[in-house]
Amino acid sequence: MSSPTFSPEPPFWNAHLHHIPLCVALIQHFDAIQQELIAFIDGSQPFMPYPKYANLYVNTWDAFPLSKFQGEFVELSKKNLTFNLERLVAFARGRLPTLSGLIAPLEAQGHLRNVFVSRLLPGSVINPHRGWTPDFLRMHLGLRCDPDCRITVGEETQTWTPGQLLAFKDGGPYLHSVRHEGTQERIVLAIDLTLRYCNTFIPGVDPRSSAATLGGA
Repeated sequence: MSSPTFSPEPPFWNAHLHHIPLCVALIQHFDAIQQELIAFIDGSQPFMPYPKYANLYVNTWDAFPLSKFQGEFVELSKKNLTFNLERLVAFARGRLPTLSGLIAPLEAQGHLRNVFVSRLLPGSVINPHRGWTPDFLRMHLGLRCDPDCRITVGEETQTWTPGQLLAFKDGGPYLHSVRHEGTQERIVLAIDLTLRYCNTFIPGVDPRSSAATLGGA
């Protein structure tokens, strides 16, 4: 079977995620992941306002962390945090055994960072921007979704569906933005995998470490 190639680089990488074992496992264990996360959210109310740097968003965008961070705003601004990041992560992970069991090995190996749960309320807008680091493929797993909450990466627009993954390079070549024109809160699990690791399963996703020629035969 020939390796996948891409020309030009796609805004979304959803169609190729079935090559990555973690992505397959997230879908297979979605029911347990969703049940544990929603129970934790409803019981602990862990959301905090996402950092609002450079007029990034309008209305309400909340999140809470579930991992170490690397090259992200939270990590870069750690000295200004008003909470103990490591203690908060440990508290949450202890109540999320299914998800923790899936991500802990990759986190320990340095392949996975920047795991968090993100909530966007109706009427909110995340303005066009790029993330802080070009080194990760960001995956979103839909938990609670509204079809009228949409994400645009480059010129392509998609929405989230419970139990499905979409993926894009947060710090990649395309600006991305979100508009929530629906009526229900949108909650997604975000996970960053290093491009170098993803390149093992999707040759070409990281041109810097791939011998594949994008768009080649």
